[in-house]
Amino acid sequence: MIDVDMNHSASKDDLDVEGTDRPSVLHVSASPESYRLLVDGTNAANTDSKIGITLIAKFAKDRIVLDDLTSDTTIFEVKLMLQEKTRILPKRQKLVGLVAQQGGAKSVVDALPLSSLKVKGKSTGNNGEIIHHFILMGTPEEDIFVDPRDHPDLPDVMDDFDLDLDPQQHINQDLLLKFTEKTAIHIMHPPREGKPLLVLDLDHTLLDFSSKTLQRDGSTLPGQGLAAAMKRPFMDDFLAICYQHYDLVVWSQTSWRWLETKLTELGMLTQPRYRFCFVLDKTSMFQITSKRRDGASVQHHVKPLHIIWRKFPCWDVHNTVHVDDLSRNFALNPDAGLKIKAYYRKKAPGRRDAALQGLALYLEKLVASGWKFQDVDFGEWMDVAAGAKPLRKKTDRS
Repeated sequence: MIDVDMNHSASKDDLDVEGTDRPSVLHVSASPESYRLLVDGTNAANTDSKIGITLIAKFAKDRIVLDDLTSDTTIFEVKLMLQEKTRILPKRQKLVGLVAQQGGAKSVVDALPLSSLKVKGKSTGNNGEIIHHFILMGTPEEDIFVDPRDHPDLPDVMDDFDLDLDPQQHINQDLLLKFTEKTAIHIMHPPREGKPLLVLDLDHTLLDFSSKTLQRDGSTLPGQGLAAAMKRPFMDDFLAICYQHYDLVVWSQTSWRWLETKLTELGMLTQPRYRFCFVLDKTSMFQITSKRRDGASVQHHVKPLHIIWRKFPCWDVHNTVHVDDLSRNFALNPDAGLKIKAYYRKKAPGRRDAALQGLALYLEKLVASGWKFQDVDFGEWMDVAAGAKPLRKKTDRS
């Protein structure tokens, strides 16, 4: 599970999180001069820069401290230092929380000197040095470029079960309550007042990810090059449109390691047009027992929206939509589930897929109606988007 205190906000505390399990500290007395010699052969020892700068990176449960840095140390040199401790190549690293004085976060490029970073309030140490906190995201090369078929913890892409789903069937409510209480949520961006909730599956709903494709990609920019081809057509525009009306959450059926890789490599965490409140991985899924229509019992994991609703009272079945390509994930919350056809890049319609365009139109109509979402039949969404049927309540169906 994502072990972060949900009472912390992303704007400040996410960049310096120390929970009950105190993270280990990787302390590096950095010597950027050696890296500068490696990169461009210059002698950095002659620099006149005397301003002491310390960088503190949060990486998983570790804190990596880079101290004794000079103001002309570049971001690329910092990435080389981080590579020594994490084995993450510089081109795979995302430094979340660093902001340039001019141009903001998007201007934190490899050539930027640390003197050009924006100093946030209370960011000086006892000795007067400047301290910058940030989150390091990325995956070591030996982990990212593996065949997903060799790993059982990767996405479940098998066909949806032929299940007779009953939300009250074989559910241990006490276990679900305990599971909910133990599940921690890492808030990236706090909920906005009055916004309904849109929970989105990732694999084959928003994208079709391939680590082998990334291995051939020479682009170092997130979401560009071959990585862009993994997105379902219209994905970024869809999320940008929905973000105007809904708070967004991603709930993936994969492990956190792969979820972080996908969101980072596809540039979904740094897109200026939309933001996610938080993301959940497979450890937040709950196991239940359902019956096939032939009577056979099947154990499977589902995405219980009660976890979110209990922790965020502003959302409930009346203002939540859960979009997924697997209807079995709606087992505990059928009234909130909206099924979308799975997307595969190498299967028709491929790049001609227009599902997200239609879904964006439908979700705009839904929020404009002012109705309680559980009163609407989401099964008609494609007809409504195509103009074949009006948006209507379940009670209005003939």
